[in-house]
Amino acid sequence: MPRTFSVFQISLGALLLVCALGTTAPSKANDLFPLPEELESDVAFWIRVYTQIDTNSGFIHDANKLGVVYETLNLTGRRTADNRLIKNTKARIAKALNKLADNRDSPTQAEQQLLKLWGPGVTSSDLRHAASKLRFQRGQSNRFQDGIARSGQWHDYITQVMSEHGLPVELAALPHVESSFNLDAYSSVGASGIWQFTRSTGRRYLHIDYVLDERMDPFAASIAAAQLLKHNLQLTGSWPLALTAYNHGASGVRRAKKQLGTSDIAIIARRYKGRSFGFASRNFYVSFLAALEVSSHPKRYFGPVAKRPSVTYTPVEIPDYIPAVAFADAFNTDIKQLKRHNRALLAPVWRGKKHIPKGFVMRLPLLDETTAINDLLARIPSNKRFAEQTRDLFHKVVPGDTVSEIASRYGHSTGDIVAMNGLNRRYQIRVGQVLRLPMEGAITTAQVNTAIVAQTQQAPIPKPAPELQAAIIDTGTTEQKSEPAIIDILADPSDYTVATDNTIEIQATETLGHYAEWLDLRASGLRKLNDMPYGRPLVIGHRLRLDFSRIKPEEFEQRRLAYQSELQQNFFMVWQIRETKTHIIAPGESLWLLTRTQFKIPMWLLRQYNPDLNLDKLHPGTAIVIPQLVST
Repeated sequence: MPRTFSVFQISLGALLLVCALGTTAPSKANDLFPLPEELESDVAFWIRVYTQIDTNSGFIHDANKLGVVYETLNLTGRRTADNRLIKNTKARIAKALNKLADNRDSPTQAEQQLLKLWGPGVTSSDLRHAASKLRFQRGQSNRFQDGIARSGQWHDYITQVMSEHGLPVELAALPHVESSFNLDAYSSVGASGIWQFTRSTGRRYLHIDYVLDERMDPFAASIAAAQLLKHNLQLTGSWPLALTAYNHGASGVRRAKKQLGTSDIAIIARRYKGRSFGFASRNFYVSFLAALEVSSHPKRYFGPVAKRPSVTYTPVEIPDYIPAVAFADAFNTDIKQLKRHNRALLAPVWRGKKHIPKGFVMRLPLLDETTAINDLLARIPSNKRFAEQTRDLFHKVVPGDTVSEIASRYGHSTGDIVAMNGLNRRYQIRVGQVLRLPMEGAITTAQVNTAIVAQTQQAPIPKPAPELQAAIIDTGTTEQKSEPAIIDILADPSDYTVATDNTIEIQATETLGHYAEWLDLRASGLRKLNDMPYGRPLVIGHRLRLDFSRIKPEEFEQRRLAYQSELQQNFFMVWQIRETKTHIIAPGESLWLLTRTQFKIPMWLLRQYNPDLNLDKLHPGTAIVIPQLVST
């Protein structure tokens, strides 16, 4: 069995370093990123995680009071054995805590040490509760040190982006928490890149489809992160809450503020009991403070760390749709090197199934100043330049289908199918789901022309040969939709929850018919419940009472989120938010006029950027924030 040893109290040195944050960080950062006294031990815990133990070891600790660390475990690297070690250690400590809760007479030496961890004021109730709150935290020191080395490539650029957006440069430490600056970081929930954007949040600011995923591009993703963080600050009012919203979502943080009546991050971290406000969300701000401290003073914790030099590229804008191989040949490079420096381009491009998109800016290692980019582009032959992207084939999943079988049937690799459809690492598909595939020789020119004509006439696309089981669609003009999936909408500050009095806040795009459908009721019943005469419209921002006699509030919330998720997902497949501007309402202006004619944005998006705006009491001089949209 691997050796274990006990850790009975917080390292005094680590705690002193946390307290020294106020003297080592810039004075401006002290005001923007405060460290409440109640959270000092939490920051000390994360400093230990980031600097004292590596991924081959970990702490057994109290999930709420992070200063209570019971033991440090050395792991074997074998999952089954390590899980058994963690489980057995937790069980042993829980047994001892429960024993002490029942009787503290004549404690053993080990039990005395447990009591010492909790201090003289601990009650039996505290100990019983602690027995159910044991948690294992794997160490991160090796990953953090590697992250410091990798950060040298991007830190200067990120601080520049933050400054250009009027944000504190200390935010450049956030990728240490999210990804350790690992460009290939990919989470179990599908978050990608050094800033760990999910697809739904990333699509607000980035181009994400089956050819291009800018989450993987540190340049584009850093700009998007600045936009999201700035938006979070506007919605929450402080950097501790804005950073918490980066993990938990703006709506959840705003709900915590409202429920507890405070913006104090310490009170929210300790007392908020939101259903999805778990350990990661509760600790996100303190882990950021720890990462900021360690990354600001790496020599203090690790000794000398050699940082990789900043990256400098020659940008080359692609004038047409061009195969990657043709571009590589013209620039005397290879696909492997291009792929390493242009991570936003996905596998179908490198496999030759798709072209590099027109207008995409390729990044090459810095070229000689005498090199003429246009001359190199001219080397690409005309028969390798295209006016449009290769079209796609669509396959509807039927019972018995697997990704590998579909790939084999159409002559593609499993990797092609996975990349083009954003599948998770388990390659999970469902019956009825529509998968996108590259179109190749199996489809005749006549079939393609028939499909294009059908689209132009807005008629149903003719059903292809039975052996294809697919529909041919020009991806430039039509989107193929599958069943809506419930995705995260963390960047949406709107409150979609049901209050304890069974009321909801009415949101834009929602109708009484929607609510009735999600409740499995008739709309007339909801009108009667709310004393609403027929024909009276719903008012955005007002509250409506609901009837949960047929379904539970949780099911209603899921149906509502599914609707909002699909709405926003479809919108951000076409549009991106590039920046915001402030508009002062003039006499005679209305939000309907502004959204429909002048700014051409949907009301639900305007409300997301102005969630506290009272829409039925607007007056001249009111300032509103307008998101500026660009087409993808």
